[in-house]
Amino acid sequence: MFSGIAPRYDLLNHLLSFGFDIGWRKKVALETGKNHCKRILDICTGTGDMAIELCKFWKGKAHIEAIDFSRELLEVGKNKSRKAGLSEKITFSEANAESLHYEDEQFDAVTTVFGLRNIHDRLKALKEFYRVTKKGGCFICLEFSQPTNPIFARLYSFYLVKLVPVISILFGSNPDAYRYLGRTIREFPTPLELVSLIESAGWKDILYYNLTGGIVAIHQGKKD
Repeated sequence: MFSGIAPRYDLLNHLLSFGFDIGWRKKVALETGKNHCKRILDICTGTGDMAIELCKFWKGKAHIEAIDFSRELLEVGKNKSRKAGLSEKITFSEANAESLHYEDEQFDAVTTVFGLRNIHDRLKALKEFYRVTKKGGCFICLEFSQPTNPIFARLYSFYLVKLVPVISILFGSNPDAYRYLGRTIREFPTPLELVSLIESAGWKDILYYNLTGGIVAIHQGKKD
């Protein structure tokens, strides 16, 4: 499904979020700045927007490992990083988030942006993220949520269910992929439920905050 929308993936992400996704990723990069990072793992990297943002934030001082299960999305990401002159600072590889191929305690930070919804066994994946993170390192997750204002929530639901698939058709993309987007957002755990899930994987000092009226939330955890 994701492979089929790879050519227009970035365009539609920016369009459907009204460009807010760019600022959201900058927030994630800023949060990694609380740690001294030399190596960061970006999970479900897609076309590499978060990996590239991390590389720019750290001004090349941190190496970014960017993984995804879609080869086609990764190819787009590789091309983007080459054009940005960042190919030596970002390593793209095809991988399963539930069974990472890295040894224990390899990364100062682990990030995932709009990826946790698409993982089947989230607890297993979160435990894997914990395993490959160094002691003192952090986990940062940016994911879609539900607006806190009831009126805004209804408007947002209408936008997701009715308008997003239509917009995707107009731009020549697969509407089923964006129907899937709306469904997974509605079915995803609430921010507090996600706190409990992250805690169950071993992470400590978990906190979260909403952005853009609750459309998205950033969750963070630390490894003792």
